Amino acid sequence: MDIKLFYTDNGNENGKAPLVLLHGNGGNASSFFYVVDHFMKSRRVITIDTRGHGRSPKGEGEFTLKRFARDVYEFLGEMKIEKAVIVGYSDGGNIAMILASEHPEVVEALVLNGANMFPSGLRDKDLKSITSAYKKVKKALRRSPNNSGIKDELDLLTLMVKEPNLTAEDLAKITAPSLVLVGSRDVIKPEHSEYIASCLPVSRLKIVEGGHNIVKSNSADYIAALEQFFAEFDV
Repeated sequence: MDIKLFYTDNGNENGKAPLVLLHGNGGNASSFFYVVDHFMKSRRVITIDTRGHGRSPKGEGEFTLKRFARDVYEFLGEMKIEKAVIVGYSDGGNIAMILASEHPEVVEALVLNGANMFPSGLRDKDLKSITSAYKKVKKALRRSPNNSGIKDELDLLTLMVKEPNLTAEDLAKITAPSLVLVGSRDVIKPEHSEYIASCLPVSRLKIVEGGHNIVKSNSADYIAALEQFFAEFDV
């Protein structure tokens, strides 16, 4: 890896695979404050700031979800973690799907919170809003091509407008039990979350009261859903 990812490592080994938490677009590891606080009492919990997010440098070259997934794979190798339970929120869930489809051997279980296989999995009004912002920032960059702040903003919006591009065949490669976890008023179309669950070989679909950010807004039910899933599959 050309950069060093910022991460936190809390809790203790308990014989189970560690939790590795992946945040969403434009966020950082602090998204999982309540999750870490709860699970670190009983197991090892690792949070990662994705490339170009939080305290992780951006590096050079492509800024794509596939590269982020490769970063996570290489991180697990560097940490000598053979298998992990991957919990991904929003774009973190998209990264988790890519990782699990390309390297199923390193994933013990998968939690996909507010994830989407392709951009049109978002509700129409939300995708329209993101696309509008993308076009405005793209125009702003043409006016100020050397403005690194605008370039970084465009890179983040590009991830949501252009990615991910996953297929049913990609998800069929995922061998780990998977929880598709969404808010009742999520930006993800309900039928899209159902489609993701249907494409996964072993999956559960759980709807939690709240919007896209249930990891913070309804952390109690969020954590309860994870606990139930972990208990069912003994992970």
